[in-house]
Amino acid sequence: MRYPVHGITLDDMVTLAEVARLRSLSQAARQLHLSTGAVSRRIDNLEQRLGVRLLHRSTRLVALTTEGSQYLSEILPALDAIAMAGDRLGEGNQQIRGNIRAVFPVNYGRLYIAPHLAEFLLRHPQVRLEAIFDDNFNDIPGEGLDLAVRIGQLEDSRLVARRIATDSRVLVASANYLDKHGTPVHPTDLLHHNCLHYTHFRGPQRWHLQRNGERLSIAVDGNLRADYGLALTMAAEGGLGIVQTARSIIHDALADGRLCEVLCDWSLPDIGVHAVTPSREVPARVKALIDFLAERLPDA
Repeated sequence: MRYPVHGITLDDMVTLAEVARLRSLSQAARQLHLSTGAVSRRIDNLEQRLGVRLLHRSTRLVALTTEGSQYLSEILPALDAIAMAGDRLGEGNQQIRGNIRAVFPVNYGRLYIAPHLAEFLLRHPQVRLEAIFDDNFNDIPGEGLDLAVRIGQLEDSRLVARRIATDSRVLVASANYLDKHGTPVHPTDLLHHNCLHYTHFRGPQRWHLQRNGERLSIAVDGNLRADYGLALTMAAEGGLGIVQTARSIIHDALADGRLCEVLCDWSLPDIGVHAVTPSREVPARVKALIDFLAERLPDA
């Protein structure tokens, strides 16, 4: 590619984007089929032409500087537009190809996404997928992600979201816990129970329930908080307390009696399952994955 802008080539910019995405010169070199030295020289050229340091480099870590992050955020739309132009040609040839870097929630992803990834890649053999399973709310553009599947409330208005499934929330506990501490018959009874809290539910530890137009917000409390939903459901199965969770995650535990539903006549807000992208201009390969997941994911 030879379209210089003050001595900067498109290759240089693509190389910076790959180094930032992978946080490694050597991994970017493998991805671009270059030597590590060639990648380093491209970054050096960028820094010299721009007159700023773009990367912090050490033997263990490569990270963008403030100037590097700003520069990358401004060139990524142009790089995406160039990639989209190629994707549109590929669509005309009925070919889906290229790299996808996607992040999925851990438990939901294990149960409902991971089992279908082989089918997607067999259907599109020219796609290379990097699947990351992580419950954190990742910085999608900053981490070079093409797609994130997120469950629950979306707060970043800069991103573009499409609902691809709906899950429902339930309150559950073990029969042993309910035998020992009593079964709640009204949401206010939760004030006297050990309520286990998932810290990725944003905001204070309040559970919102409604029935026949009556809406209640209960400030619950408990002795276990975790950012990993499976830890909470395992603790509930062990008799520790009551947990609010997605029905899809504990479907089997309900079916075989390891957990019992609590306050069945009250409902909690549904959980939206969204495909989130950094831009409305979605490459064909990413759109194909989103469409595929929308077909496969269940509504619970």
